[in-house]
Amino acid sequence: MLMGLNYNSIKSTIRDAMVKLSYFLRVFGLIWTASKGWTVAWLLLLTVQGLMPVALVYLTRPLVDGLAGTVGRGTSWEIMQPVLLVALCMGAILLLTELLKVCQEWIGTVQSELIQDHILDLVHSRSASVDLAFYEIPDYYDHLYRARTDASSRPLALLESSGSLVQNSITLLAMAVVLVPYGAWLPPALLLSTLPAFYVVLRSSRRYHEWWKRTTTERRRSQYLDSILTEAWHAGEIRLFGLGNYFRKAYREVRRRLRRERLNLLRDQSVRYRPSSPVPGTLARPSK
Repeated sequence: MLMGLNYNSIKSTIRDAMVKLSYFLRVFGLIWTASKGWTVAWLLLLTVQGLMPVALVYLTRPLVDGLAGTVGRGTSWEIMQPVLLVALCMGAILLLTELLKVCQEWIGTVQSELIQDHILDLVHSRSASVDLAFYEIPDYYDHLYRARTDASSRPLALLESSGSLVQNSITLLAMAVVLVPYGAWLPPALLLSTLPAFYVVLRSSRRYHEWWKRTTTERRRSQYLDSILTEAWHAGEIRLFGLGNYFRKAYREVRRRLRRERLNLLRDQSVRYRPSSPVPGTLARPSK
């Protein structure tokens, strides 16, 4: 019986993972459809940026060896030339890294704008074609609210988090190749050291997504209360019946609940992330 339960649990876990993988592929299919050329440039930049830290580590050894070799030999040009050449290469890599960051930020912004417009166009197309009965279903408004509000922020957050994952994965693999001559056990050890933090990142991101989805109605309610207090459509009734304080109190209570739950998630994420954090820079933190 226990084996049957374990088999069913593993089967359910695999099924959930496959469903999430299909969502992941659909999201990147959406990104590719909205910005094909920019996505190719984005991937090329991530590849080069992922190799930059490895290049610095690779040049550190000849720099240290060169400096150690110059001790007691003077500072003539023939002696210092190899050391200076390596130092200039490291400086050029650092400068190139900063330039690549600027380019990546610019490309990411262009991608985010294109993806945002593409998602809103899909929302408008679907809203204009659905049956009128959908407008009587609360779940429809929850889905519509998430699509409309997150179209302006989630694409950039998705690009940043996935870009960090791709870039750091490239760095990890390239670093493993560099470490192979020093010991075959070093690359597996480096990979294993990243797994705890990777698990924490995935778990924290999943919990935040579940909270974000579960609180859609509450966030819609806060937006509704805010519109009642600030828009001209309701200004006359609010003043006529003296309802300003009532709606202000209701808005504060909703925001207080959302803020408390969000801060509790952030606190739990920080507590779990610190003990399992690997070598700095190995993995990016999850997006908020």
